[in-house]
Amino acid sequence: MSVINGTLCVLKKGTTLLTGQLDGSFNGSSDMLDATTKDSTGKAKEFSPGETTWSGTITALYDPSSSANLALIIADFSAGTSWTIRWGQATTGGRYYTGTANIKSWNWTAPKNALSQITLEVQGTAVLSKATA
Repeated sequence: MSVINGTLCVLKKGTTLLTGQLDGSFNGSSDMLDATTKDSTGKAKEFSPGETTWSGTITALYDPSSSANLALIIADFSAGTSWTIRWGQATTGGRYYTGTANIKSWNWTAPKNALSQITLEVQGTAVLSKATA
């Protein structure tokens, strides 16, 4: 069985690594179109897959000295700039997925007696493609 160390999975805007990443997750879903008819049997609904979508969330430490942190996120969010996302292994030869996404939301927390963090949520606007670094 082949596994990946989660530490090696990161989010990039193109080739720019967002600094201070702690964790992240990406997910996909499909609309399920109701295909149930009067001829359907067993009182069970029938579904067919429809349009698909994907999204992702990362959490990072807030780094006010980095141009690839909250400043970049807020600037692109405010301008409505789409990102070319790369999510996966950052190592040479590593596999990752890439696609176009928009910033759906961001959050900046500043808890007492803890390091300040940012959370970024992106929403895919195109199909994800598999690639190798």
